[in-house]
Amino acid sequence: MKTNQLVKKNAQSGVAIITVLGLVSLISIASGYIAYTASQEMHISRVLRESLKAKLIAESGLNAAYNQLKTDFSRANGLDLASDFGSGRYVVTSTPDPDSTRRYKLTSNGTCGQFGRYKVSADVENRQITGTHSDDEFALEYDFLGLGSITISGNFDAHVDAIHGNGNVTMGGGSSTAATTISSSGTVTINKKVTPAPTTANGVPIETLPAGLDAAIDELIAFARQNGEVYANGVGPAAAPNGGIAVCEGFPPANWTGGTGCYIFLGGGKIVMNNVTINNVNGYPSLVFKNTAEISFTGNVDLNGAVLLTSSSLRFTGNATVNGPLVVGQTVDGNGTANLTGGDQSFTRPPTVTDNVVISAWH
Repeated sequence: MKTNQLVKKNAQSGVAIITVLGLVSLISIASGYIAYTASQEMHISRVLRESLKAKLIAESGLNAAYNQLKTDFSRANGLDLASDFGSGRYVVTSTPDPDSTRRYKLTSNGTCGQFGRYKVSADVENRQITGTHSDDEFALEYDFLGLGSITISGNFDAHVDAIHGNGNVTMGGGSSTAATTISSSGTVTINKKVTPAPTTANGVPIETLPAGLDAAIDELIAFARQNGEVYANGVGPAAAPNGGIAVCEGFPPANWTGGTGCYIFLGGGKIVMNNVTINNVNGYPSLVFKNTAEISFTGNVDLNGAVLLTSSSLRFTGNATVNGPLVVGQTVDGNGTANLTGGDQSFTRPPTVTDNVVISAWH
């Protein structure tokens, strides 16, 4: 009897223990599940929070890049903009549009924390606004202006109205001119073959470059840059540049033969031009050298339009024809055959162009 009671009591105790253990297990499982769920929710919340921040950071980077390009669209070429922002960072790069030099795709990658990654992109386009100057023509006072001496001993023939040299002006050899006036800050000497004899003036005050000429040349350069017509040193500019004006950062290659447009060179040193023909367009100059150079026309050079060599010297050693006003910043000399026809003492200034940068598409 006692044995049965003991067995029964032990059985009841075992059931109780098992029940307690079961309850403890259930509570542990429930607690673990709750903790796991809470952890997952915290993780998801963190991922969502950092992802949202990354999106906002990426968009902020795109806005920062756009604001820069609004004031200087040239920065779109090769743009690489990176900056810390808030609790993250953005990196913005650009990709040129193969069909237009005025359109780029901006891509901004935003990051935040461990999980935030977001990319946003947009197309930016420079829809330039073209206007006009109050005075579209830049006037030159002389057909042939040399800020140094002018010494010609070859068969130079000047079919112009007015010649001025700051140094002595000497026309010897077989040179001839139809100029009505030749003036000099020094003295003018012409050979007896020139008939009818032009009016000469000695001791005329020194002339400088026409006021605003450098600025007008800079307008031509800016217009070429806006049209993407910029060439590296030694690279031949296009035969027909977009917009009619091309700029070379240095000087032309030895085999360059010219083209149809206005060609501006920014290089210095000794420049030899041979077998070059340039036909200007839109009334722009045909040839411009902005910086100091020693330029030689060695043969068969045919320039149709104003020639502006504002800081350079010029030497004729072969056949050359300039159909337009000629401005030379230093000395002019030569013993070759050259023809100069002044014509209209002016050249046309390019249109005014204002950048108008807009976001044309979002991706």
